[in-house]
Amino acid sequence: MSTKKILLVDDDEDFISAIAAILTANGYKTKIAYSGVEGYIVGQGFSPDLIILDVNMETANAGFDLNKKFRTNDLFKKIPIIMLTGIETLAASNQMIEMYSQMANIQGFENDIVMKVVNADGTVSVDYKTDAGQKYYLLLDSFLSKPVETEELLAEIKKFLKE
Repeated sequence: MSTKKILLVDDDEDFISAIAAILTANGYKTKIAYSGVEGYIVGQGFSPDLIILDVNMETANAGFDLNKKFRTNDLFKKIPIIMLTGIETLAASNQMIEMYSQMANIQGFENDIVMKVVNADGTVSVDYKTDAGQKYYLLLDSFLSKPVETEELLAEIKKFLKE
C-alpha cells in the first residue's frame, strides 16, 4: 500500500468524492477542495505528492489558473499535476496553435476552443483564453478527460508517483 498524498480539486462534490474513495481504497491519502482558491490553501497545509485538478470551477479557467499558481510556488513546482476535466478540447499540432494565434489578431476572429498539444517529451500543453480574455499557453503534466476509467486514472497516477 502507498502512503502517497493526493490533493483533489473539483467543484463536483459527487464526482470528487467517488474519486477520493477509489484512491483511498488503493492506499492513497487524499484531501479534497471544491474550488481553485480552496485548493491552493488546502495544498499548502497538505503537501501533496500529486494534484488532480478540474478546469471549470468558480471560473471557466480556475483549474488552469491554479496550475499556473502552483508552478510559480517553490513548494509545488515539481509536484505532478493531472488535469481531469470535462471541458472539450481540440487536439492540435504546434503549427495549428501558431496559425490560430496569428488568426486571433484578425478582427472578428473568435476562438474559445481549448487546444491540446501532446509534446515530444510526453507532456501536454493547452492553448486557451484566460478569463480576462488573454491567450495563454500552459505546459501540463497530464490531461485526462471525464469520464475517466478507474484503471486509466490509477495508471496515470502510478506513472507520476513512480510506483
